[in-house]
Amino acid sequence: MKSFLITSACVMLVVTGLLLSGCHKGQNIPPCAPSCQITKVIGDLESTEEDSFVIAYNNKGNPVSMIRSQTATSRPNFIFRYNHKGQMTDFIGIYADPSYTGEIVFDTWHRYHLDTKGRVILDSTYEFGRIGPGYKPEPLEGRPYLGVRNISTYTYDNQNRIIKSTDTYGFDVIHSTRLYTYNHAGNLEKIVEGTNTYTFSYDNKINYHALNSNWQFLDRDYSVNNPRPVDGYAYNNYGLPISINLAGHNSRSFATQSFSHLLIKYSCK
Repeated sequence: MKSFLITSACVMLVVTGLLLSGCHKGQNIPPCAPSCQITKVIGDLESTEEDSFVIAYNNKGNPVSMIRSQTATSRPNFIFRYNHKGQMTDFIGIYADPSYTGEIVFDTWHRYHLDTKGRVILDSTYEFGRIGPGYKPEPLEGRPYLGVRNISTYTYDNQNRIIKSTDTYGFDVIHSTRLYTYNHAGNLEKIVEGTNTYTFSYDNKINYHALNSNWQFLDRDYSVNNPRPVDGYAYNNYGLPISINLAGHNSRSFATQSFSHLLIKYSCK
């Protein structure tokens, strides 16, 4: 089934004008994902009002910043940091423009610890501090220590997809454990959390998370296709969603920011 879906996607793309310029090389990227980057998203991103992010990338094709149209409390800009191997080590929510040279206060700071394969196995999420010397999180003046919002751990399968996660969510012990199961089509089939089981169905188009492994990790979404309802999507010629409307359904997320409707703009080669 997986090979059928991927082959169908490739045929569709070729028939519509040989629009593919190449296939991504990297962890978890489907072999026929188009060479596109998400450059802007518009929607109710962690807000009841319309908001947007403009996204910039480095020369390796990885995101370095997401700048909001207007920041507000709990609605920061985001910056990404990488090690010398190009692996994401930090995802930081800040209220200042990244080019600002003075003291920068952060809303949240995800500091990642990697295994020997470069996969995140531990995420320590700090809150309400400042960026200190050497790009280290420090408490604000007058506060004795950094607040810890969450500690997450991750376990992966042989395709580098998350199959288990734990979260503390501010508690001293693990508060939530989730188990992820994928089907033969490469899509998340179910999540088991305690006594609850969540199941999913999909369209046959390309999941926008598949364009970059960082989008996959941040939203814990490694599926090849997009979760239904299929009538909530409109697509471009590459088979990528350009609008998502989930009115009356559960919200989704982009780079940890939840939404119920979203417009997505791409730059494709």
